[in-house]
Amino acid sequence: MSKIEYLKRGFLLATLLGFLGCQPTNTDRVSQQPSENTSSVNQTEDEVSLDWFTSSALEDTDIISSSEAKLFIENVYQTLDREIFDPAFKKAEREQHLSELLAEAEAKPNWTRAELAARINEQLNRLAVSHVRLLDPTEGERLFRIFEQKPLPDAATPEPSVSAEMRGKIGILRVKSFIVPLITKAQLDQAKAQLAQAKVILIDVRGNEGGYGSSVSYAVEDIVGADKVLWWDRTREGLQMEEPYVFRGYFDDADNVEAEADIALGEEHPYVEWRTRLEAQQDPRPHFVLIDDRCGSACDLFAGVVKDHGSAGILGVRTMGALLGGDAFRLRWEGFALIAPTVQVISPKGLTIEGVGVPPDVEIPECANGGSQCLERAIQMIQAGAV
Repeated sequence: MSKIEYLKRGFLLATLLGFLGCQPTNTDRVSQQPSENTSSVNQTEDEVSLDWFTSSALEDTDIISSSEAKLFIENVYQTLDREIFDPAFKKAEREQHLSELLAEAEAKPNWTRAELAARINEQLNRLAVSHVRLLDPTEGERLFRIFEQKPLPDAATPEPSVSAEMRGKIGILRVKSFIVPLITKAQLDQAKAQLAQAKVILIDVRGNEGGYGSSVSYAVEDIVGADKVLWWDRTREGLQMEEPYVFRGYFDDADNVEAEADIALGEEHPYVEWRTRLEAQQDPRPHFVLIDDRCGSACDLFAGVVKDHGSAGILGVRTMGALLGGDAFRLRWEGFALIAPTVQVISPKGLTIEGVGVPPDVEIPECANGGSQCLERAIQMIQAGAV
C-alpha cells in the first residue's frame, strides 16, 4: 500500500494535483495491469510507488499506433469503471467520453504518448470530479516524492506544517497540511500551548493540501466537543452496507507514523462513521477558521465539519470542493497510473461537499487566489468585532 492521501480514506490529492496541472491529498491500492516495458519493475507487486514512475523507460515523444492508443484508452476507462466508488456515478458521461476518444484514436494513425495522455486528461476533466487524473512518469514522480517524503536533492527544506503566533489577543494557529507525518498530534498540541493566553483563536488553513482522517479528527475535536459526528466515508463495497463502523477519535502518533493505522482502518471497514472522543474537551474560547479557494480535500472536510456544527465562524472565500477520496492504479504503460475516485465523503449534516465546497459565513474577497491581504483583513474584522 502506498502513501498518497490516505486515499482509501484519503482527501489530499486535490491541491497537489492542482499544482501538477490538474485543478480540482494517498493511494492505497493498485490494480495489476500488463505493461509494455517491465524491465525493472516487479509486476507481482500490486502497489504504485515512486519506483513505478522512476523505473519507466517510456518517453513522452514515443510514437504509438492507433491500435495501441485504443488499447490504452480502453485500459484507462476500464480501470475507472472498475474502481470508481459508485458504478452508476456519471456512467453515461464516462461512456460518451470513451466513445469519443476511441473515435479520435481510430481517425489518427499515430500519436505521441504525451499527446494521447493530454487528450485523455481533457476528457477526464470534463467529468468535473476531484481525484481523477492520468499520471505520466514525470507527474507521478513529482507527486509520489511528496507522499514518500523523498524530495529531489536540490529541494528546499519544507516549512513546518503547524505554527502559532499571537496578534494582540488573537492566537493564530496555522495548519498548512493534514498529511502524516508532516503534521502530528504532538506538534499541534505544542503550537496550541503557545496560544494559551489568547482570548480568540483563528485557525488559518488557507492553501492546505489535505491529508488524513486522524489529523482532521484531532485538529477539530476541541472545537466541536465530545462524541460529535465528524463525517462518513464509504467505498463501493460500503455502498451495500446499511450501518457504518463507528470510530471515535484518532490514532496516536506512535501508532500512525506514516498513516499506517488510518489506512488499515479504511481497508478493514468500507463504511466508517468518524466521531470525536467521548472524553474530548471543547475549548470555550471563540474560534474562527480562515479558508480560501486553495483549501481542498481534507481541508474541505475540516471546514465542513466546523461549519455543520456551528462551532466556529468561517471567514474567507469558498473552498475548493474536492472531497472524493482517490486511489492510484497501474496502467498498461509502465510509469503511467490512473488516480480514480474511490471514496465518497459526507459531512455531519449529510452534505456532499464534492463539487460545491464550503462557503464562508463572512466573505473576505481579499482571500481569493492567494491574496496577500487575506490574513490581515481577517484579523482586522475580528479585532473590530465585525464577525
